[in-house]
Amino acid sequence: RKLNIPYRIYGGLSFYQRKEVKDLLSYFRLTCNPRDEEAFKRVVNYPARGIGKTTVDKLMVAAGERKLPIWDTLLQHLHELGFHEGTKRRLVDFVTMVRSFQTMLEGQSAHQLGEYIARTTGLLQDLYADRTPEGISRYENIQELLNGMKEFSEGNEGTDTPRTLPDFLIDVALLTDADNDDPNDQDRVSLMTIHSAKGLEFPHVYIVGLEEDLFPNLMAVQTRADLEEERRLFYVALTR
Repeated sequence: RKLNIPYRIYGGLSFYQRKEVKDLLSYFRLTCNPRDEEAFKRVVNYPARGIGKTTVDKLMVAAGERKLPIWDTLLQHLHELGFHEGTKRRLVDFVTMVRSFQTMLEGQSAHQLGEYIARTTGLLQDLYADRTPEGISRYENIQELLNGMKEFSEGNEGTDTPRTLPDFLIDVALLTDADNDDPNDQDRVSLMTIHSAKGLEFPHVYIVGLEEDLFPNLMAVQTRADLEEERRLFYVALTR
C-alpha cells in the first residue's frame, strides 16, 4: 500500500475488510459524522456495554417516527422513549464519549486521536484479552492500523497543520476504492496461501515465511506424516 503497488488477496479478506479494522474505522466515522447510522449501529454495543439489539431497534423506530437521524433522536428525545434508567445512563455515556472524541478533531493528529479512541472505547483491551491465535491476530491488525495512522500523520510533519482523522478516512476511502479495481486486471501482485495456489502458475513466485518453526510449522515436525505433508506443500509452492 505504501508504495501504491496494486495487489489482490486470494481466498481472504483485504486489510480494511477485517471485522476488527471495520469496527475501529466505524468509531472514526461516527466521530467525524455522528449521523453515520451504519457506524452507530456497528459500535454502539461494541465492546459490549449493555446496549442490546432491542434498544437499538427501539431507537431506530423512534428516529423513523420523528424523521430524524438516530443521533439527533438520542440528543433531543431520549427521555421520551421509555427506556429504564440503566439503559438511559448507558446511552448517555456512549453519546458523551463520542462527543468527547469530536472535541479533539481539530487539535489532534489522526494517530493521536485514533489511538485515544481505540483505548478509550475499550476496543484494544477487548481484543488483547483474547489470547487465542485468532484474538492475537485481531489485536495485531489494530496495532498495524494504528502504525499506519502514525506514518500517515508523520507524513505532514514540518507544517503547521496536522493530518487529522477526517483526512485519514479520506485516505482509507481511496485505498479501499483501489482494492475494488477491476479483478481481471493481471498487472498486480497476487497474495495467496499455498493451498490457494494449487493448479495455478505465475511467471514470478515469492514464497514468504520460510523460517524455522514457521514453515515447516513447529507442530508439523512432531510426526513423520505431518512433516511429509509440509514437504508436499513446499513442492506445490516451488512448482507454481
